[in-house]
Amino acid sequence: DAYERGLIMGSLQKELIVEQEKAFVTEIENVLPNYFFRKLLLYSVGWFNRSLDQSVPMEIRREIYGVSRSFSDDFNFVGPKYNRIINYHAAHDIGHMAQNMNLVACSALARWDFKDGQNTMLLGRNFDFYFGDDFAENKIVQFVNPNNGYRFVSVTWGGFCGVVSGMNEHGLTITLNALPSEIPGSSSTPVSIIARLVLQYAQTIQEAYDIVEKHDVFVSESFTIVSAQDSLAAVIEKTPLATDIYYPPGKQLIVTNHFQGELNKNSELNQNHIAESESEYRFQRLEELSLKNDSLCPETMVSILRDRVGLGGKSIGNGNPQTLNQLLAHHAVVFDPINRIAYISNAPYQLGSFMAYDLAHMDDIDRVLIDSLVLPQDTFLSSEEYQDLKRYRTIRDEINKRMKSDSNSTLTDEYFSAFIALNPDYFEAYKTVGDYYFENGNIEEACQYYAIALKKEIPYKSYRQEMNDKMMEE
Repeated sequence: DAYERGLIMGSLQKELIVEQEKAFVTEIENVLPNYFFRKLLLYSVGWFNRSLDQSVPMEIRREIYGVSRSFSDDFNFVGPKYNRIINYHAAHDIGHMAQNMNLVACSALARWDFKDGQNTMLLGRNFDFYFGDDFAENKIVQFVNPNNGYRFVSVTWGGFCGVVSGMNEHGLTITLNALPSEIPGSSSTPVSIIARLVLQYAQTIQEAYDIVEKHDVFVSESFTIVSAQDSLAAVIEKTPLATDIYYPPGKQLIVTNHFQGELNKNSELNQNHIAESESEYRFQRLEELSLKNDSLCPETMVSILRDRVGLGGKSIGNGNPQTLNQLLAHHAVVFDPINRIAYISNAPYQLGSFMAYDLAHMDDIDRVLIDSLVLPQDTFLSSEEYQDLKRYRTIRDEINKRMKSDSNSTLTDEYFSAFIALNPDYFEAYKTVGDYYFENGNIEEACQYYAIALKKEIPYKSYRQEMNDKMMEE
């Protein structure tokens, strides 16, 4: 039952729970180094979520309480164990609210073919929820056998009872993708909890829709559903005001981070999001790759999820949010609902090998892992280009720290040239150098780098506007 499940989860995950919470809190400190602003955030989130647990079904609350017994006392300054784990379940939703931090930008592709006896159906998705590399280092593949509902597998992290990517024993899969949303006035049921209820209690798309519809949310979210029983995929688009469902016209469903259903696709909010973000660009790249790769197999799906270039195969810089593989994913999955097989990536990102798990044997730990179906790691991992990316990010973070500090030391042109050479097609490299010069009062030098950055592929209109505004100050 729920409380027993929570106790068992907490016991099995105890060390990972401590490490995960440490990584989570550390990243908040990195993003908000000012103690005053951290306390302000803590009190603001606490006030906003003051009745959050009342929006969580009692079964899940009991499970969360069981898990909370294994949480560390070291973080009691954040809040009591049960209260803070309830709040952690809304982190995905709060990430939507803080869209300028670009914490959530996921891509999903479902394809199926039931003619000529093929009976093939696959869903691939990148879960690009980024809260630091340490947070993404350890993933949990969790098999759950509840006393009510259906057995399921979920890709999760320590102490998390919600679902962001999962498949149940009836071949129904669910994944989450953020949608453009207004700033809410109060909290409601976290979307990961709703996804968990769908996975545990739905066999069909209609049953999934009924569950999503009856819960209130405080941010907009798309629930991508692939159903073996329906031989179909759909995306349920949920807002604080309404629930819509979109069925694709063909045998393919592409989901990034904008509305496709009739209720909201033409709304001003959605059209502005398409114009100002990278969502439509990734959507078009998925269309492009799908046309190019007509073979319907896990290997092809993994190669699409790992794609690191832009439209037409153009190099736009490693880590660019316009790429499908932004090199920051917490995990990637390929679900085969017909055969009940889940392919789940190892770290880092979606570059490690994809382990294959058989849900038909989920109660037998010795048979659940299918060694013969493991998909190999990306060759990019062993390349010099990958090492360059790691060096690039280290130096970028150092430059950003210098800008925030009172250091009087000056970085040289040679230093910046070597930095840019590590990722020369990425606009961010030139923008970072431009920002450094701008902060140090060298507007002319800054403008030279901004001018180069503006010729590159830039994912967000706000970045382009920021650089143009700074260039006007020359």
